[in-house]
Amino acid sequence: MRIFLTGGSGFIGRHLLPLLDRHEVLCLSHSAPSTDTTDAPRTIRGDLNAPASYADELERFRPECCIHLALSGLPDYSLTNCRLNLLAGISLFEILSRGGCGRIFAAGTCWEYGKLHGPVVEDRRGQELNLFAAFKSALQTIGESICAVSGSRFGWGRLFFVYGPGQRPATLVPSCYRSFKQGVAPKISNPLAVNDFIHVADVGAAIRTLVEADDAAGIYNIGSGRPVAVWEVVNLVAAQMGLPPVYVDMPAPLPGFWSDCAKASSLGWQPKLSLPAGIAQTLEALEAGQ
Repeated sequence: MRIFLTGGSGFIGRHLLPLLDRHEVLCLSHSAPSTDTTDAPRTIRGDLNAPASYADELERFRPECCIHLALSGLPDYSLTNCRLNLLAGISLFEILSRGGCGRIFAAGTCWEYGKLHGPVVEDRRGQELNLFAAFKSALQTIGESICAVSGSRFGWGRLFFVYGPGQRPATLVPSCYRSFKQGVAPKISNPLAVNDFIHVADVGAAIRTLVEADDAAGIYNIGSGRPVAVWEVVNLVAAQMGLPPVYVDMPAPLPGFWSDCAKASSLGWQPKLSLPAGIAQTLEALEAGQ
């Protein structure tokens, strides 16, 4: 299958690319194409915010599938940046639709569930969405509508709290690692918050499953299905580094939500890495300077 991938050099994209080795992949990149290795995927230089920079190459490639992961400017969640990403996504979907691309998969966010509590299924409507989630939800609706007109299949993955090698230094596990290395306790604003942590390798496997499944369409939760308090993650990092727990005798966690992944599981996908194993792998990568 010919696959056009945006965000291939990003956190999730770098873990997904090796899983697409049996497909012909074309990546879009801001930088010049790499020629370091002969087995590197074909890469074109372009900017999603300037469709003319990549439209001709995309037309020549004639992708059968697109995986849209790219998000520019993060962690800038401002109105200006959210608008830029929304318009870039719409332009991409329009170009793909005109070119006859048969399936599109795009990455959403669990923030689209807003302030719901408990396990969430894909048909539950989010409440009190923040700005970023509102724009993501809008892109999902527009993408679905564009594909309905063109007859393409549209898939949307609501990613929960993705962690693993290569994530931004300011995120939870790398920041804890750095603090412990410096001999200080991590500064955690809300240790009782509950999240659904999913390793990036499992996210990559889920995306591959969704784009390769003939009948996959609509919204899919991509998470571990387990609620975990933030303080538990901090203590797991400490334990992996041979340190005593930071938090003891903690009160009940705050209400939160986590994924019901039955829909993705029905296609044969299951997360494989436990949280302790995933954190251990992440710390190994940090130790190696990755």
